[in-house]
Amino acid sequence: MSPPAVDSVFDDTLFDGSTVLVTGGGTGIGREIALGFANLGGDVAIASRSMDHLEPVADAIEARGQRACATTVDIRDPDAVESMVETIEQELGSIDVLINNAGANFLTPTESLSPNGWRAVVGTILDGTAYCTMAVGERMIEQDGGVIISIGATNSEHGAPFHAHSGAGKAGVHNLMQTVASEWAKHGIRANTIAPGIVETDGITDAAGGALPESLTGSIPADRFGTPADCVPTVLFMASPAAAYVTGSYLTVDGGLLLADPMA
Repeated sequence: MSPPAVDSVFDDTLFDGSTVLVTGGGTGIGREIALGFANLGGDVAIASRSMDHLEPVADAIEARGQRACATTVDIRDPDAVESMVETIEQELGSIDVLINNAGANFLTPTESLSPNGWRAVVGTILDGTAYCTMAVGERMIEQDGGVIISIGATNSEHGAPFHAHSGAGKAGVHNLMQTVASEWAKHGIRANTIAPGIVETDGITDAAGGALPESLTGSIPADRFGTPADCVPTVLFMASPAAAYVTGSYLTVDGGLLLADPMA
């Protein structure tokens, strides 16, 4: 079955007047999320460490008639995150929706995982998500509302062989979203986690050292890998008024991966 066509599911003015920040918005899932919001009327800021990845996405956002802001940032640096948010506010106005998508990963046996390797991945996934959440969340409290969605992963729900750093970081992200959902609901802020399963992206194939083996689909009830486009409608729904009573949730987009029988 093909991924859902976003334009056929949602009204094309759903995010008119909204400003959305997507970290890691230059590639993979982040890119598709950024374009999904632009398709539905949102102005979109995208951020990552490489402007080379961001510029084509910013051009595509503007080609859809929306304003774009592309800015480089190392989200592991809280001062850099603060500067990024200030730049976005100057160019697009206050941020209504934050998508914490930036991540990092590589495969290694846990006993071979160096302290630097641990810090690089956990620092991006967990620290970076926390810094962005706190910087934007502080402003959302002042403006009495907002939506925060973090892109987790199903590897946070079970053992994560050969990527202990990523699994631990994503598990922390889920807890962080539950915590701020509890604290900030009184300010009109919703915070949720969306957890993709095995999604084919350049980042995943780079981490795996090549294309994912098709044999892995045997553990997925849907019998295929996910695509970045599979994740977009779920994010758009969770950011929309249709999910106004949904906060602190953890929603998988994994083709049933977490349902699979590990003994099968």
